[in-house]
Amino acid sequence: MRNLSFIAFLMATTSLASAASNESFIGQIGETNTAVVGQTNGNNSQGTVQVGKGNNAITSQTNPSSAKKSNKSGTGQFGVQNDSLVNQNAGNNTQGTLQIGVKNSSVTTQNSATDSKTNNSATLQFGYNNRSTSGQVGGNNDATTIQGGGKNIATTGQFTNKDNAGKNDGTTAQFGWENSATTSQNSQGAANGAGANTGKNGGTGGNNNSGILQDGYKNIAIVNQNSVGSGLTDKNKNTGGDARAGLDNNSGIVQFGGKNSANVYQDGTRAGKDTKLSNDSFVGQFGWQNGATVAQINGNNSQGTLQFGKSNYATTGQLTDDNGGTNGAFTLQAGIGNQASTSQTSKGSTDGKSGADNSAATMQFGKSNQATTTQDASGISTKIGSRPGVDNNALTLQVGKGNVATTAQSGGNFGWLPSSNDSAVAQFGVQNQALVAQVNGNNVQGTIQAGNNNYASTGQSTSSSAFAPKQNASLTIQGGSNNNAVTSQSIANPFSLGANGSLTTQFGKGNSATVSQADGGQTGMQPMIGANLQATVQVGANNVATTAQLASTSVSNTSVTAQFGVGNHATVVQK
Repeated sequence: MRNLSFIAFLMATTSLASAASNESFIGQIGETNTAVVGQTNGNNSQGTVQVGKGNNAITSQTNPSSAKKSNKSGTGQFGVQNDSLVNQNAGNNTQGTLQIGVKNSSVTTQNSATDSKTNNSATLQFGYNNRSTSGQVGGNNDATTIQGGGKNIATTGQFTNKDNAGKNDGTTAQFGWENSATTSQNSQGAANGAGANTGKNGGTGGNNNSGILQDGYKNIAIVNQNSVGSGLTDKNKNTGGDARAGLDNNSGIVQFGGKNSANVYQDGTRAGKDTKLSNDSFVGQFGWQNGATVAQINGNNSQGTLQFGKSNYATTGQLTDDNGGTNGAFTLQAGIGNQASTSQTSKGSTDGKSGADNSAATMQFGKSNQATTTQDASGISTKIGSRPGVDNNALTLQVGKGNVATTAQSGGNFGWLPSSNDSAVAQFGVQNQALVAQVNGNNVQGTIQAGNNNYASTGQSTSSSAFAPKQNASLTIQGGSNNNAVTSQSIANPFSLGANGSLTTQFGKGNSATVSQADGGQTGMQPMIGANLQATVQVGANNVATTAQLASTSVSNTSVTAQFGVGNHATVVQK
């Protein structure tokens, strides 16, 4: 009787609404279903179908500002105790909700879309105790949520405004049990100037795109993207200063398996009314207990992370500014207990010298591998002047068990020629370790290890002189077991012309080679013309070679050591 009375009341209100160009359809089958619909001022249409027990649907649509705008809502519920609440305002809002299962809940709120901008929301839920919340304001927002399985939770919040706004697009698909996905996107633009500021354009908001697909058990993915424009094209203290345009942020997350977790944060603006720069991030995880965290700011940042296996974890942080270069990072992990952390910074100096480019690639296969790469490439400012940054390139490949590789590259260089730091580390075998540090460009390093218990450490440094090019180059190759190689090179004279070169090759068992070359003891105004050159080759067993060289002005030290056989020992010191 209560349902019949309620349906009669809805039929009466529906007929009145139709007279004002509001359309409503409600179909209820079952027990204690409830539907409440409120529509005002025309161009509102809604349809609600409920089948089952204890379903509840509430839809409220209000006044579109013109005949060209409309609010549209469709809700379908099948099962037990499904809840759906929809609120739409001021037109150009469209939402669809379909729920099948037990205790599903969906809340959708869409607000004042302006001009030709639209808010679109689609929610599909299948299974048990799923919850989805989508909030959209200001138009140019699209949200799609699909959930299948147990206790899935998806929250999507998108915001744009009427002035020079970008677009937000968020898609979430979840399959499995206890998956959780949160997406927040903001792409607000700044208003154009008025009155005394007429003709001055505000900074545009960028476009935010987010896609999340989760399948398995206890997957969690959180994506936060900003891309907000501000200011005007000319300085004006009352309107936020110079115009800054929001970047395009693009994020994709794919997860399969157990307890995967992925967090992506992208933000940033660039000077000017608009920009075509972007932050791009992709995370794919397959396996069990994988974790990935990515943060990118101010554009020209791109990163890709792929993880396969068990207990993998990858962290990538990238930063650029208006005068910065580009940052690119790729991480691939397969196996058990792999860890990879990559941090890249490329920003201009305080007086406008540009930053250079950072590129890092890390690949790990096997068990308990660790790789850490840090690159700077920022422009520098000192009392004697400022210079742009140097390019940093790092490649790390690890295959085997217990490999550890750490690479740090930095720098601005006062040389007049383009400079770069280049590092490549490849490890094959068991319990290999390689540590590389390079500063101020013109440094080249290559380390290859194959065998058992290999260790290689390379440190290279140059001065910040503007009067000469410099070069440190080191190559270390180890094959066998229990090999150990340490190489350190430095050019520190502000008026030097020179290069340090080192080659170490080891084959056999129990080999150890230590090389140190330096020019830093020089003083005076004379240029250093010369180089330290060292080569060590060991083949056999139990070989040990130690070489130390210190170059003075206009002097070159050269050392060559070759050992073949068993139990060889060589020590060379030159000043």
